[in-house]
Amino acid sequence: MTNIKKLFGLKIKEYRKKNNLTQAQLAERVSIDGKHISCIESGKNFPSPDLIGRLADALGVEPKTFFEFYYLQNVPDLKSDITKMLDTLNESELALTHKYIRTFII
Repeated sequence: MTNIKKLFGLKIKEYRKKNNLTQAQLAERVSIDGKHISCIESGKNFPSPDLIGRLADALGVEPKTFFEFYYLQNVPDLKSDITKMLDTLNESELALTHKYIRTFII
């Protein structure tokens, strides 16, 4: 099962590093204790909606960006997700998907 708090934390860490910020610097920008950033990044804590907004502002992204972490899932979860998506496709959609996969992967 996917751990949303852990994946969310990985996204915060990813964007913090892209912005060349330390945990302390990010914490200062959003007016929280540096230990709280560490707990969020490790998946121990989950921020309030207000803090999510402040983090997004500080990191220059839309709040929804923090929830786009499908690619951070472990391999079994990724395979399961792909299988579920494929199972919903009709014949022409499946053929098109196969074409895309062949074009970009193989």
